[in-house]
Amino acid sequence: MAKQALKVDETLAAAKVPPATPSPKQKLPALLVTADESLWSELGNIGNDWVPKQLDSVDELVASFPAGQPAVVLWDARGQAAPAAVVSRLQLHSDRLALIALDSPDQTPSWTRAVEKRQLSAHVPVPLVAGTLSDALTRAREDIDARVALLGVAQTSTPPTQGGGKKSALIIGVIATSMVAAAAAFFWHRQQPPATIVQPTHPAPERAAASNDDKVDSLIERAQRAMLDRRYLEPANGSALSLFREALILDPTNGEATQGLQRLAGILITKVQSALDEHKFDVALQSLETARSIRPDDSRLAALDARIASVRNELGTTQIQAALNAQNFDRASQLIDEAALAKAVPAAKLAPLRDELHHRREQTDLNRLVTLIDARLQQDRLVDPRNDNAGYYLSQARDAGAPASTLQPRMDEFVRRAMVDTRSAIDQHRFADADRYLAELHNDGTPAAMLNTLQHDLAAARAQPIKQKVDTPPFLDLARSRLSQGRLVEPDNDSALYYVNQLRATDPQNAGLAQVSGALQAQLVEHARAALNAGDTTKAESLLRGAGPLGSSADVDALNARLSQAKSVASGPAAPVTAAIPEVLETSLKRTNELKLHYPHQALMHNVEGWVELSYTVTSTGKVADPAVIKSSPPNVFDEAGVEAVKNLRYQPFLRDGNPIAVTTKVRLTFRLTN
Repeated sequence: MAKQALKVDETLAAAKVPPATPSPKQKLPALLVTADESLWSELGNIGNDWVPKQLDSVDELVASFPAGQPAVVLWDARGQAAPAAVVSRLQLHSDRLALIALDSPDQTPSWTRAVEKRQLSAHVPVPLVAGTLSDALTRAREDIDARVALLGVAQTSTPPTQGGGKKSALIIGVIATSMVAAAAAFFWHRQQPPATIVQPTHPAPERAAASNDDKVDSLIERAQRAMLDRRYLEPANGSALSLFREALILDPTNGEATQGLQRLAGILITKVQSALDEHKFDVALQSLETARSIRPDDSRLAALDARIASVRNELGTTQIQAALNAQNFDRASQLIDEAALAKAVPAAKLAPLRDELHHRREQTDLNRLVTLIDARLQQDRLVDPRNDNAGYYLSQARDAGAPASTLQPRMDEFVRRAMVDTRSAIDQHRFADADRYLAELHNDGTPAAMLNTLQHDLAAARAQPIKQKVDTPPFLDLARSRLSQGRLVEPDNDSALYYVNQLRATDPQNAGLAQVSGALQAQLVEHARAALNAGDTTKAESLLRGAGPLGSSADVDALNARLSQAKSVASGPAAPVTAAIPEVLETSLKRTNELKLHYPHQALMHNVEGWVELSYTVTSTGKVADPAVIKSSPPNVFDEAGVEAVKNLRYQPFLRDGNPIAVTTKVRLTFRLTN
């Protein structure tokens, strides 16, 4: 019998903003949660990094231990009837807790799977063995350090402001939610017959012309996940280090990527100290030189260098190799020169290191140029701005000796698109633009035979008298071009918004006006929402000011209401409170149509069940606007179906003092299957 969607449950869930945390440098609590007094004596001396404390139950822990604080929880899981509920409570209480399960040895296989999936730090069999417990505490400390490094440190006395929406808080919420969902899924499987759950293997393709900001945000998100997974330096193309650095290639001023690298450097310096204590010199040197490449002025480096110097004769070329691996090429060159001067390393060993230094420096520079070429082609920035466009970086890569197999496909794509743009510029009598495109094509070695026709047409167009009235205004093509380039509102006289407004003024009946206006408004709304989520009300207000005149939009209305609320909160107690959008229970609203939910095909085919929790605004006319996923399980499986379902809901307007007003609400949609 074919599988069908059995049930859609809707329950409300309040979003929690994790509290701030104290400095991770101090001793951390080790909370033994058990009613078995004998375990306390088995715990013994667990070292100077921990402050041990016994608690009789999880209820006592939640009631007495500050929410959001870092600690290791040694949880007596023997005989627990509902482990998923316990794990969920602990993770929601603090996303900086590292959980160690104390359980009987026969449960080791089940816990091993949970540890591999990073749903908890470790499992330690009972009775406790000192060496096993020590190793588990070390892993737990690394987990806590990674989470605190990613989530940051703040003062616990500062409560979160209403309507926060900051990106850091969002990241914390996503991390906590994903960990809780993963733990719940594991324990459900532990208690139920095994079943195969396969998530969709073919995600929807990305937009062909994704903006530079989108790509940078994606890199930062992946880097933050790598930090949580302790993938600091490995693998080479998927580590936190490489992802943060790639983000900075695309956006050298990005604060999140810079801050992420600074946190990574702090973790690595801590690893240097522990690795030296354990005489793991290769690990110590790799961490040291990578940290130095990020924070060369860190005051702790001098002391670490002194410790390294005391064992330098044992290191040979290891320190030089570590600097090369960290892409700190100036440092590697300095170390090679010092080794040569002190005759600490034979010249025969230094020569290949110099060759490797030269090769790695060239390869790193080429990789950077290729990344920039791809990004500028994606953004349609072919010849502008000067010294930061696809043509410029292609020329740089060619001069740097990039192999033809790497360069030629990108050159072909550049020439194809530049010729199309040249033809468009000629047709629209933008002769200066046509000249620049042709000059760039000529400089890049495009065969003359390919350019002759364009040059002939350009000369003919220049010779034609300028018409008093152009039959088809160029504003539509210009608006579409700037839209594809992501130039929505800037510069003032050469943006998509400028050309759309020109088109509306000169040709309001143009058949393409509605389509380009709608596309522009959608992008302005998307960017305004991101600005509001990041707390940038000034940018959001500017974008919404441009989006409003483009047509009636419930999303614009909802975002304007959110903007008013954010500005009233920011201005303090004296601000009028009437601008804030009240939040109400979804069950207090009356729907005027049915919720229609479509079960995702891949989830249906692979027996995947789950849920998605959403927030949205119900406007004063009863329409749904600004739907957003708060959390979901499994992640990204039911999100799109949930958003589409609530977007089509309609409500009776919510009344206050007899007047309809906009309100916000939340709903959880649960997807279940039956045969």
